[in-house]
Amino acid sequence: MIKPRKLNPGDTIAIISPSSPTKDPTAVPRGKEYLESLGYKVVLGKHVDEWRANYIAASEEARAEDLNEMFARKDVDMILCARGGYGALQFIDKIDFDNIKANPKIFCGYSDITSLHLAIGKFAGLVTIHGEVLTAINPGISGYTKDHWLRCLTTTEDHRAITLADPNKYLTTIAPGKAEGEVIGGNLCLIASSCGTFYQPDFKDKILFFEEVGEEPYGIDRFLAQIRNCGMFEGLKGVVIGECANCKDASGYYPDVIDTFKYYFSDLGVPCLYGLPMGHTRDQAALPLGVKVRLDADAKTFEILESGVTE
Repeated sequence: MIKPRKLNPGDTIAIISPSSPTKDPTAVPRGKEYLESLGYKVVLGKHVDEWRANYIAASEEARAEDLNEMFARKDVDMILCARGGYGALQFIDKIDFDNIKANPKIFCGYSDITSLHLAIGKFAGLVTIHGEVLTAINPGISGYTKDHWLRCLTTTEDHRAITLADPNKYLTTIAPGKAEGEVIGGNLCLIASSCGTFYQPDFKDKILFFEEVGEEPYGIDRFLAQIRNCGMFEGLKGVVIGECANCKDASGYYPDVIDTFKYYFSDLGVPCLYGLPMGHTRDQAALPLGVKVRLDADAKTFEILESGVTE
């Protein structure tokens, strides 16, 4: 995997909207000002929030143009997605992966951006960052999120433990054991959406990470069944599940989401840990995808063993 250069003071961050537009018209200027207050320069893609009254930010061609242009530009050091939402998977066939490979730089986002993480990792071999989007990068960001985000982007530290930010939350061991390997994944429904497509990832000898938001347990079951039916669980080394926010059964008929995870992973023969602060949560630890990690489901620990950036 290719690692991008770390973010240094005075570097330039480009903002693009690969998925949905920001709901708040002040989100982009507010985020831009905050990043500038941290000592970075900020440029906006030509099509950021172009279609505000729509569920996608701009046309497929326009969003692909911004992504390809920002990777090609020599004056851009990092690409930050404005938000997730929906639509990134629409234009994967328009991405210039040779351009990305020739111009590696930090690419950061989560949720719907999972489609781009999977495709860029597979076809460009670039380590990307599963981390906050611009809408959360403002003075209201939690100290935990800011610390992990900046450490992930600006340092080449070769060890970072992901611990609970809130002592009232709890980590659940779904299956015992220890494992080390390259981490891959993102939002569960987007991983499931890759099944049977040309950008379906290979999980063999990998540690799978996923998180979800607003899905009832039966919906999560559907996604996991689809992934399993594609044979993607074969050869896995371990499973790390982030917070699954608001993933509760509204009817009282279906089991708790923990029971769903146990159904798929308790007998898989690999360690599985649930509840880490990665995903749709106020306190979010940035995770470089494509680097080596260590999972100890017995001790309930998860450690990133190498930096996602280089000098």
